[in-house]
Amino acid sequence: MEKLKKVVISNRKLFIDTKNDLIERGEAFIYESSGTVDRIKYNGKEFISIDLEKKQGGGFHLSKVFFKDVNKWIANNGETMTFYGNNYSEQMFNVDAIEKNLGKCLVLIDINDCYWRTAHLLGYISYETYIIGKRKKDWKIGRNACIGSLCKSKVISPYENGKIVKSARRVERMSLQHQSVRNHIITHVYKMFDYLFSQMGDSFFMYLTDCLVTSYDKKKWVENYFSEEGYKTKSKPIEFLSVDRTKKRVNWMDFEATKKDENGNVIVGIHRYYEYSNSQVIKSAIEDTTNFFKPKA
Repeated sequence: MEKLKKVVISNRKLFIDTKNDLIERGEAFIYESSGTVDRIKYNGKEFISIDLEKKQGGGFHLSKVFFKDVNKWIANNGETMTFYGNNYSEQMFNVDAIEKNLGKCLVLIDINDCYWRTAHLLGYISYETYIIGKRKKDWKIGRNACIGSLCKSKVISPYENGKIVKSARRVERMSLQHQSVRNHIITHVYKMFDYLFSQMGDSFFMYLTDCLVTSYDKKKWVENYFSEEGYKTKSKPIEFLSVDRTKKRVNWMDFEATKKDENGNVIVGIHRYYEYSNSQVIKSAIEDTTNFFKPKA
């Protein structure tokens, strides 16, 4: 196979202009799209579109050691592994309870390095890799990207005479084993929040990816639960401002978050919101819970 000369193009407009120029000239080339990285293969060269400024210092280099560990785990366990589907939710909203507690000071409890920690607890990455990934706070983006890349797909579109050949277009996906690893990690996290809601009822207000909102009288109990499951947490105060059932939007104030205004002045306190779907609304306590996630006595 011919080895292509790689040409990195950090300017997105220049990359798109290159593609459009090939189309206008009626050239034959291959266009590949995978997540945040796009490629054009043409005439012995591979043009790669990467936002270097965004990727620099973000921990994206962790992918190499991450996949080395995951691939080793699959090689040792792939024939007997349990396959996990995506029957989980990464957000849950107890809208009725939120409406009843508007204007009250509540607490948001966040699991530290949630998915990265879970990958280690489930045995997919070694302790050494886990520690390497935690060296810098800014590497959080890269850590989460590693988990997401387990389900990434690549769309390959051949062009002939400047026109896409739709019949030859194909999608390459990660193996079922890799997809299952990601689904297991997300499912494990979801089941913890699933269990907490079954125990807390209307003092469980909202769950977003790796954090939940509850009342301060439940704070210690929730923190102890996560601690016994192997996680560390942090917390901060928030206040629900409103619920718009027409727009399906929950609004809240994040008191400790900061941002800069147009003059560079730091503003403390940010108004946040989330537009939920019907499937994310909690209607009743979840019946299907197990003792696996039950807090230890």
